[in-house]
Amino acid sequence: MLGFSWGAFCIYIGALTFMVLGGFFGLLQSHHPAFLIPILLGLFFFYLCWEAVVGPPESAPRRRR
Repeated sequence: MLGFSWGAFCIYIGALTFMVLGGFFGLLQSHHPAFLIPILLGLFFFYLCWEAVVGPPESAPRRRR
């Protein structure tokens, strides 16, 4: 069974931050729309991470008695 790891979570968030900031930096330096791809992908993956970690409370499975 897999468990939650704060170390892996922090590395993942750090990688997403570098991906998005790198896309912004490339976009500002080159003014080329191709740098929107890493920005949008990073934000999408951050959304997936948010849903997996925080998620709505009704998505949790019910406990058995």
